[in-house]
Amino acid sequence: MPACGKFNLFVRVFEWVKARVSPDSGLAALSYEDLQFLASDIGVSVADLRAIGPMITDHDEQLKKVMLARGLDPDAVRRAFGGVMRDMEVTCAHCRAAGVCQRALRDSTAAAHCHDFCPNAGVIDELLEVNASARH
Repeated sequence: MPACGKFNLFVRVFEWVKARVSPDSGLAALSYEDLQFLASDIGVSVADLRAIGPMITDHDEQLKKVMLARGLDPDAVRRAFGGVMRDMEVTCAHCRAAGVCQRALRDSTAAAHCHDFCPNAGVIDELLEVNASARH
């Protein structure tokens, strides 16, 4: 399967898991066979799938908070640029600066310092430019 096809499949599975996994239940509600099926479809182990499962919701909320801090409405971005939002969510789910992000959000410094830690900062800048252009 071409790399692009694997990425699209990963995004679809990521969206499926995110839509069905509550923060308190994790992937526990799925059978082991379902976990194996999902993991093999996206090319990861069951252990890796379990490891990223709890992070999906946390990172998604952090991304939304950073966007709001920068002046973007995450719901409006999703409606206008669904694919971009999904890409940002995937990037955020793989980010290793979650602790830095949480502290910056807690300290209300995320808007000013996100370029120091957020791999989505450049995309957020571009979305802000598009938003500003649309207003004028």
